[in-house]
Amino acid sequence: AQTSDAVDAQGYVRYLDIEEGIAGVEFKNANGSKFVRKYLSSAPDQVIAAQYKAEGEDKLNLNFTIEPGDGLGASAVKYEDGMAYFTGKMTVKYACRLHVVADDSATVTTSAKGISVSNATEVTFYLKGATNFNGDVNASSYFVSESEDKINERTKEAIDAAVAKGYEAVEKDH
Repeated sequence: AQTSDAVDAQGYVRYLDIEEGIAGVEFKNANGSKFVRKYLSSAPDQVIAAQYKAEGEDKLNLNFTIEPGDGLGASAVKYEDGMAYFTGKMTVKYACRLHVVADDSATVTTSAKGISVSNATEVTFYLKGATNFNGDVNASSYFVSESEDKINERTKEAIDAAVAKGYEAVEKDH
């Protein structure tokens, strides 16, 4: 995510809690607003999740994009309804999906350039990638016969479940 209207940070703390499996950042800006960012990877929910919070008069104004990189055989990124995704094929077929969720006071705008969130006090994003790699060394094939669209559908199902569960529950269970 990219922030706009940056103001000098005060009391900046970056941390990695190995026991809890959470990384984060906390700081206040010159106006006294507090900003908190937490990041985790959830094995039970099969997503990466991040939560951004703002406390005080200043709000979160963020832009989200995903870029597959060159040489990966990826489709163009599609943005719709606070989500972004792409699929591709190299030796494996794969899909990647991002879903951005903001509090009710925020404005979320999706365009061909990405997902923009403005005037938010809380923003959460969920990220999921998947492939058709089997992983079973005893299987007759290392790859499951699965289309890129089916893999993309699996990523959407996992993210939809995590969104429905909510960040706090995903964090608790991870």
